[in-house]
Amino acid sequence: MRLLLASFIAAIAIAAVPATAATNDAFSSFTGTNTGGAFTYGSFNETGSVFTPFTDAAGCAALISNVICTSDGNLPAAFKSTSGAHQSGTVIVPGNALILHPGPLAGQAAAVLFNPRVDRAYAVTLSAFVADTNPSGVRILLIAPSANLIFPLATLTAANPTFTTTASSLLVEAGIPFGIAVDFNGSYYNDSTGINFAVTPFALSVPEPATWALMIAGFAMVGVAARRRHKVATA
Repeated sequence: MRLLLASFIAAIAIAAVPATAATNDAFSSFTGTNTGGAFTYGSFNETGSVFTPFTDAAGCAALISNVICTSDGNLPAAFKSTSGAHQSGTVIVPGNALILHPGPLAGQAAAVLFNPRVDRAYAVTLSAFVADTNPSGVRILLIAPSANLIFPLATLTAANPTFTTTASSLLVEAGIPFGIAVDFNGSYYNDSTGINFAVTPFALSVPEPATWALMIAGFAMVGVAARRRHKVATA
């Protein structure tokens, strides 16, 4: 625990270096295929820590109206509105966020991964929210499949419908994708989940690539701290 927190505090100091490239935004990058910009969209098997890119852009099209999407044929899937915010059945489709929807079975989380191309420090922001009128509950996971890293960030329900966290600076090694997965935590049917996930590179390259996993875990710790502060504030 102390190592994770100390590593994250060290990373915050790096955040003073200004960004030199545009923000990578998963929503803006999504085109209805399994890749868009620096992101890849697919399914995630939590048990085996395996990420599989989606391969079908047609099977999910009838599930939500006025969207582009990509999936494994049905669910899990990723969706983006083509007509702004609207409602489709019980789904409250956002106009400015992706929808990730898990599949009906274990090992069928819907996920988006950022693919770092160089060793670098990044600023990361994430927000997740219930996008259905009758949610059964989902778990939001921070993942780095190739490193077998899975960290639960939040459980969204009707009573706890939103989650937001930021990392001022994450040290990440090139070729080690990291991102967000949405896994069902009840009946998958009403588990549409809005996701905003953005990553901005900083000027400073990573001095010790081996520390990237600690930085990602530090991001997770910020989420834990945010939830604890929320509980104290609402107690």
